[in-house]
Amino acid sequence: MVKDFDGVVCDDNLNVLTAIKSDSIDLIYLDPPFSTGVRRKTKTEQYDDTDKPQTRLDFLKPRILECQRVLSPNGSIFLHLDWRLAHPAKLMLDDIFGRSNFINEIIWCYSLGGRGDRCFAKKHDTILWYGKTEEYAFFPDAVRVPRKVSHMKLETTSEGTFQVKKDRVSGKSYRYLVSKGKIPEAYWVDIETLNRKDRQRTGWPTQKPEKLLERLIKATTLPGDMVADFFGGSGTTASVASKLQRRYLSVDISERACEICRVRLGIL
Repeated sequence: MVKDFDGVVCDDNLNVLTAIKSDSIDLIYLDPPFSTGVRRKTKTEQYDDTDKPQTRLDFLKPRILECQRVLSPNGSIFLHLDWRLAHPAKLMLDDIFGRSNFINEIIWCYSLGGRGDRCFAKKHDTILWYGKTEEYAFFPDAVRVPRKVSHMKLETTSEGTFQVKKDRVSGKSYRYLVSKGKIPEAYWVDIETLNRKDRQRTGWPTQKPEKLLERLIKATTLPGDMVADFFGGSGTTASVASKLQRRYLSVDISERACEICRVRLGIL
């Protein structure tokens, strides 16, 4: 096993994973192809996403087994999928990590993209969050969002303005400091997917917004921690990790993806 493995690596991610020492990565984010049945094109390559769902799951399993091994005891893994693979993938993750280490099913909602006329629009992805152990790191104050001032009663004291809510059944009163904000729920409606002309766009077809990775990274790591993405794609994970002063490892088998990532990081 190698002692230190960071930067941008162009290789099969399984080759890289098997070379990493155990318990050495604090956060793993995986955004594999979704089995959409589509062949997408970049300027220089074809991005093939035509594998059947079971074939994709069989491909993922040995890689996720290695991810479980290389995660630190306080580490987390986020597996980003959509409706095609999310449910069977959760059963696989339950087997590998243990159901007791399942933390959240994060529903990332967005509005851009096509709309169907024979069902409700499929406007969300699923991000499955598991810890290596029950001692996973979580830093809620790093990802608080503004608290909406709703119909609840407001009280202003020397400490600030509070929302006050009284439970009609128990009679208990709850007070929330408005300026402190709140920890986001597990459904995220405040981060939009990238439109075609967004400044962040790199030309990689499945690029995710920086705000999405920023929330995941801030919530589960501290500066100096190691963040890894084994389907690096456009390099969003590495780019955000670098800006947040985390160490990073971005792996992709595509030379074009690695080139995009290095340009984005300013190392090419």
